[in-house]
Amino acid sequence: MRGFHRGRRRMPSARSSAVIVVGSLLLLAALAPASLAAAPHPSEGSATVDGSTADWSLSSDFFSDMTDAGVDGRPVRAKLYLQYDCDAEVLYALVLAQGGEKARQDRPDEAYIRIDGSGKLISATHGNDGTPPDFAWVNGDGTLADGWEGSGPLAPGSYTLRAHVLIADDSADGYTPMDTVGRDVSLEIDCGGVAPTQGTPTPTPVVTPTPTPAPTDGQQTPKPPATGGVAPTTATNTQAPTLPPTDASALLGSTSSQDGIRLVAVLLGAAVGTCLLFTPRRRRIPIERPIEPPIEPPAEPIEEDSEPQ
Repeated sequence: MRGFHRGRRRMPSARSSAVIVVGSLLLLAALAPASLAAAPHPSEGSATVDGSTADWSLSSDFFSDMTDAGVDGRPVRAKLYLQYDCDAEVLYALVLAQGGEKARQDRPDEAYIRIDGSGKLISATHGNDGTPPDFAWVNGDGTLADGWEGSGPLAPGSYTLRAHVLIADDSADGYTPMDTVGRDVSLEIDCGGVAPTQGTPTPTPVVTPTPTPAPTDGQQTPKPPATGGVAPTTATNTQAPTLPPTDASALLGSTSSQDGIRLVAVLLGAAVGTCLLFTPRRRRIPIERPIEPPIEPPAEPIEEDSEPQ
């Protein structure tokens, strides 16, 4: 007769699950796309709108790539650079074609920056008189140019921005429209808060005591006149200065929203991992296989002895 066997079904441990979850979240944070980043900020500075790139740093002033209709993944054929002057509240922009390509200077209506989807902050139709908005082509010959430079008045705040230019090519139209990747991208301008100047405190008046006259012979010393007690001190109501807001990302060592997304993913992974580590492990449930009934051999026929009659 066969015996029965016991088997054990292996259950995933809490530690293995925690490692898998935390690893997945860390990988997701490392591969977080730049498109999930928070609204970018233009670099601080200003430029003279004269069609020269001497006032620009193509590394620190870079803001966004520009592709066909602003579709992500298409070839980058132009780039946008931004600066902002907090004192004058003026935004400066530079658009440059890439790879030796040229912008269509003969289409001034198609070279602009649009804010919040309505109205052109900077446009080739604004001219250039030294007062923003201004516009100038970069190395233009009347038909083609390397790009354009411009400025426009804009107060600090949160906006959406769209930069646009036509790049000349041999297509049927003779051009391809270039827009910032994402078309309308976020723009954050924050110049910070300035604390108010403290007022000059009012000086406390000094009470001068009245001199006591010297006594004469045979006369009593006169009492000094009542002064009404100590003069009250004038209270000074000094307004407490308002401190500028603290950037939480700077405290955490983060310089972009992408770093903030990664930090959130790491913290979430740590929380999930901690919960799984403290979850009691599941018992291994033994599984009993059914007992097979014994196989009995067939009965042998019984032979009876027959006696002759």
